[in-house]
Amino acid sequence: MDTKEEFYKVIYGYYEAIAFGKIDTEYLTELSNRITDYYYEQYQRFGSQYPKSIKRYSTFKIEDLDHSFTHDIVIKFFKEKMGVNYARFSKIILQMNDFEFQEFEKRRYEYHTK
Repeated sequence: MDTKEEFYKVIYGYYEAIAFGKIDTEYLTELSNRITDYYYEQYQRFGSQYPKSIKRYSTFKIEDLDHSFTHDIVIKFFKEKMGVNYARFSKIILQMNDFEFQEFEKRRYEYHTK
């Protein structure tokens, strides 16, 4: 399995390219660390839990970042760091426009308040 540092490099590089200087490096670093911690633990657990899928969970797949749980991590992070300005930064990282972000927030709210 790739090291945690290798996971981080992939995740940070992906978000750095998206942010393109619009988000401070310190925030990208901290966000990437949070997401790395989550996915590294998940890959370890799934690799152990599903031995036939060990190859799938040996290298981080960038497409895993397009998952609603990752989106939740991003939104929670920016709410903590930016307060009322969280949407502006979340939309950059999640590559959403105003409408898409509002719809996502609406679905997220509905899911969490079932």
